[in-house]
Amino acid sequence: MRDGSWRAQMGLGIFLLIFGLLLGAFPVRAAVVINEILADPASDWNGDGEIDTKLDEWVEVHNTGPDGVFLTHYWLRDSLDDTPHLNMFGYLEAGETAVFYGHHAVAWQLENGAGSSGLSLNNGGDTVVLLHTNEDDPDQLDVVDSHAYVSHTAEDDRSTGRHQEGEVWLLFDGLNIYDGTNEPLSTGCEPSPGAPNACPGGTPAEATSWSAVKGRFE
Repeated sequence: MRDGSWRAQMGLGIFLLIFGLLLGAFPVRAAVVINEILADPASDWNGDGEIDTKLDEWVEVHNTGPDGVFLTHYWLRDSLDDTPHLNMFGYLEAGETAVFYGHHAVAWQLENGAGSSGLSLNNGGDTVVLLHTNEDDPDQLDVVDSHAYVSHTAEDDRSTGRHQEGEVWLLFDGLNIYDGTNEPLSTGCEPSPGAPNACPGGTPAEATSWSAVKGRFE
């Protein structure tokens, strides 16, 4: 009886080991999400010394899962068609963010004979789509996350991003204050590529003038 019990335990142990290895080989894809989007740059966001409305656009992704993820099976596109604008790259540790700029998209497109449109983020509003290579069919890409932003969140140096403590999306307009009444409202917080979307409380800020905002940085 003890021998049978030992064999059963061994069998269960082997099963759990194989199951764990399989889980490690195929991490949960939805753990990577779109985290922040800036569609209308008016600053040198990519740090190349020039301001370019195509090359300085950016999309930030965040790994919400407990394990690191290789980003080589992830892709970005907008809502115009099914053609990806960028095959992402690198390794993203748990809890970390990665930023992909328009110049990354242009470089990938030129290398692969796919034009040079960049991320193609429409200033009038658009949908950013995050895809993952299908594990059974490498020629198929599955949508794992998307976010539709509206026009007032895509004006000069405004971004929209997830609140770091929830699923609510906020307007980060500290460099170009929004004084309208459409959602999302002004927070007065600045875009933060590569850093947590830290905006205390995510509460709307009092309206102020553009000249007052510029005065903070002079």
